[in-house]
Amino acid sequence: MKKPLIGLTMDCSPSSDERPFAKGVDVYYQNSAYIRFLETVDCVHVLLPTLSDVRAAASVIATLDGLLLTGGNDVDSRSYGEEPIADDWQVDTPRTQYELALVNEAQKQGKPILGICRGCQMLNVALGGSLFQDIRQQVPNSIVHASPHKPVWNYHEVEVEANSRLFSIFGKRKLSVTTSHHQAIKDLAPGLRVIASAADGVIEAVQMDEGPFTLGVQWHPEAMADLSLSIPILQAFVENCSNGRA
Repeated sequence: MKKPLIGLTMDCSPSSDERPFAKGVDVYYQNSAYIRFLETVDCVHVLLPTLSDVRAAASVIATLDGLLLTGGNDVDSRSYGEEPIADDWQVDTPRTQYELALVNEAQKQGKPILGICRGCQMLNVALGGSLFQDIRQQVPNSIVHASPHKPVWNYHEVEVEANSRLFSIFGKRKLSVTTSHHQAIKDLAPGLRVIASAADGVIEAVQMDEGPFTLGVQWHPEAMADLSLSIPILQAFVENCSNGRA
């Protein structure tokens, strides 16, 4: 049995970035936490930089056994029909357009998808949903979802639906999760179901009941202090990717 091949989307540091390694040139990169996370399970992975021709998504997905949508800069609000409510957030428009195509192709070709943080939001947008552009402004009485003192992460509890993939994986109705985001799902996409929420009602996880394994989690399982509390999510995803491997 060949190991499943998982594609990870990548973030972009634009040429305008003041960090020395990126100044003057666009750089695609991925946080090493995702790499270490994937090393805990039996798979092979490849990094997916944003391609300028979104039509290439069909060929890219055809080579993969699963798609992992990672975290990163904001999803472009215009992709769900809204003008941005602030102009100083880091928005990645090319990545948004490319990932729309990747998700749609993965669905069309029956490939499993796991979305993490921005990836969960991207999954919802690609399937026809929308986002809160800023939780603090748009969700009354919201709890703290961002991590203002990184590298120290923020943790909060989520309540898990009993009839869900997450409950099947963990056997628990409450999980303490690592969180760092200022956007979240607003209007749920057709076909997705909410399977975990925070105390303020913000959607924290979604799944698709029909078709291939499709799961989005708003938190960062790759960054948990105790990975034993999050690796089962990755294992479930990779096992479903293995089902299509000859």
